[in-house]
Amino acid sequence: MSRVHGGESLVPATSSTRRAPELTTVNILLVDDDPQAASLIEIALAAAPFTHAVDVVGTAAAGLARIALDQHDIYLIDQQLPDGTGVDVIRRANAGATSKPFILMTGFGSGDIDDEASRAGAADYVEKHMVAAQLERSIRYALRNWQARRMLHDREEQLRQAQKMEAIGRLAGGVAHDFNNLLTAIIGYADLIQERLDPSEQTARDVSEIRKAADGAARLTQQLLAFSRKQLLSPSVINLNDTVSGLLQMLPRVIGDHIRTTASLSDDLAQVKADASQMEQVFINLVLNARDAMPRGGSLTIETANIELDEERLSAESLGVSPGTYVRLSIGDTGTGMDAATRERAFEPFFTTKPKGKGTGLGLATVYGIIDQSGGGVYLDSAPGRGTTVRIYLPATHAAAERYETEEHATCGDRGTETLLLVEDSEAVRSLVAKALQRRGYRVHEARSAEEALELTETMGLRPHLLITDVILPGLSGPSLAARLLSHHSQLRVLYVSGYSDEANAAHGMFPGRVPLLRKPFTPNKLAERIRTILDRRE
Repeated sequence: MSRVHGGESLVPATSSTRRAPELTTVNILLVDDDPQAASLIEIALAAAPFTHAVDVVGTAAAGLARIALDQHDIYLIDQQLPDGTGVDVIRRANAGATSKPFILMTGFGSGDIDDEASRAGAADYVEKHMVAAQLERSIRYALRNWQARRMLHDREEQLRQAQKMEAIGRLAGGVAHDFNNLLTAIIGYADLIQERLDPSEQTARDVSEIRKAADGAARLTQQLLAFSRKQLLSPSVINLNDTVSGLLQMLPRVIGDHIRTTASLSDDLAQVKADASQMEQVFINLVLNARDAMPRGGSLTIETANIELDEERLSAESLGVSPGTYVRLSIGDTGTGMDAATRERAFEPFFTTKPKGKGTGLGLATVYGIIDQSGGGVYLDSAPGRGTTVRIYLPATHAAAERYETEEHATCGDRGTETLLLVEDSEAVRSLVAKALQRRGYRVHEARSAEEALELTETMGLRPHLLITDVILPGLSGPSLAARLLSHHSQLRVLYVSGYSDEANAAHGMFPGRVPLLRKPFTPNKLAERIRTILDRRE
C-alpha cells in the first residue's frame, strides 16, 4: 500500500535483487589486554579488501562501555580478560540494545568454546594462532551475515507497518464511504429546506449553520478518502513549479512574517501526471505543518528538482516505487523536529502532537494518500532539534498536456419532465434525490437494487431517459445494470454517483472513456445541473 517513509520504513522493497552495500571502511573495537594484540590484528588485515580502524581497550568493563556507544561495526573480544571472559562480555552486550557482530578470540579452540560462544551470540570465534589466516575472512562473513539479518528485520518491520497502514486505510475508507451517504442526505435536505425559507428568517440562518457544519464534515471525509487512496482524482499533465509559484504569493498570509521562505525551483523541471488541485492540497498541508513546527519563527525551504532514483537511493529512503526519473518537491523547516516514535506514526490519520482542538491529525495522512494514489513516494527526514524535511517524488512524464472538451452546459435551467430511473441502496440518499428531482418536474422511479430496476424495465416496461445509479450495489453492480439496460435501450443516458475511487474505477472499467460521474456528497442543485447537461447533449 504505502510508499511513504517516516523514520522506520512503511514499505517493503519492491526489488528482490536489492542488496546491502558492502562496507568499505570497517571500524573495529578490540577488547584485549595483550599489548601485542593490536599489532597482530593490523598484520592480519594488511591485505584486507577494506580499510579499517582499530580501537583497543583492555578490560571487560571498558569494552562494555565502548560497545554501548555503538561507534563500531564489529567487536573482537578476547576470551581471557582481567575482569571477566569474552563470552560473558558478548552475552551481556547482546542482552542490551547491541546488534553488531562479535568475534571471540581464544588461545585455543574447543567444541565447548564454540558452543558457548554461539549461545552467547558470537558470529564466529578465531584461535589466536590462526588470526593471520582466518580473521579477515571471519570479519567479512560476520558483517555480511549481520547486514543480511538487518535487512531482513527491516523488511519485516516494513511489512508490519504496511499491513497496519493498509488496515487503517480500509477502515478510514469504509467510514468515509458511509459518511458520504449520510452527508449527502444532510446537505441535500438542508438545501431543500433553505429553498422554502426567506433568507431573513432565523430558521434559515440556523439551517445555514447546519449546512456549514456539514460542509466541514465533508472536507474531513475527503481527507480520509485521500489517506485511504479512495478519493476521485482528475489527473492531468502539470508542472509542479506552476503549482508552487502560484501558491508562493499567499504564503506570508498563511505562515506569517516570522518565518523566512526560500524557494529554489528547477529551471528545466519535468512534468508529472497528477491532480492539480490535490497537489495544491499537498503543498498547503506541508507548509502548515512546517509553520506549526516553528511557533517562534524560522526558515522554510522549498525546492524542486529532477532526480534519478536508483536502487541505492530507493533502499536508503525505503521508497516503494520503481527505479526511474522522478520530480522531487522538498519542503524543509528549522522547527522542533520529530523523534523516532513520532516519525513512525506521522502518517497515521488522527495522530497529532498538537494540543487538543488544534489539529485533526489528517495533514500528513492526506499527503500520504494523495502521493501514493498518484504513483509517487514520500520520505520524511526529521530529528529533534534538527527540523523536518519532507521529500515528495512523482514519476516524470514526457506526455503532452491533455486537452478535454468542455461539457455543454444546460440551456434550460435545472428542471425537466423526463423519466428517470434512480437506483440507490441508501434509503436516505434515494429519498432525498427522488424528492429533489420530483420538485424540479422529473418523473422519478426508485429502485433499491439493480434487480428491482430490471424488474421495472423488463417486466413493467419502464423506458427511462436517464439511469442514475450508485456504482456499488448489493448484488448486480451499477455498471453491470447499465450494460444490461443499454443492450436493449441504446439511447439511454447514464449518470453514476459514487463515494470513492474504487467505485469510480469499476465504472470506468466497464465503460472505457469519460463516464459521467457525480461524487458524493453532492447537492440537489449540482445533481440537477448534471442531469440537465447529460440529457441536453446532442450525441
